Amino acid sequence: MKRIINLLSLISAIVTCGLIICTLMTSYQFFYVGQVFNSYMPIQVGSAVTMALLALRFLLNENGSKRITYSAISILISLILIFSISLVK
Repeated sequence: MKRIINLLSLISAIVTCGLIICTLMTSYQFFYVGQVFNSYMPIQVGSAVTMALLALRFLLNENGSKRITYSAISILISLILIFSISLVK
C-alpha cells in the first residue's frame, strides 16, 4: 500500500509540473498547447490531487506529530483548492 501511494504521489507531482508548464506557455502566449490550458484550472486540479495524495502519504509514512500536522496541512490546502475551483469559472 505504501509503495502504491508513494508512486501515485510521485506521478501526480510530475503530471502537475507538466500542467504548470503547459498552462504558463499558453497563458503567456509562448506556445499554444490547447484550449484547456487557457485558464489556471488544470493547475488547481493537479495541485489538489497531488496534495490529497501527499496527505495520504504522510499518514502512512510519518510518525508522531509530523504525521498529523503534515497531513492536516496537505488536506487543508487540497480543500482550499477544491473550494476555489468551484468559485472560479
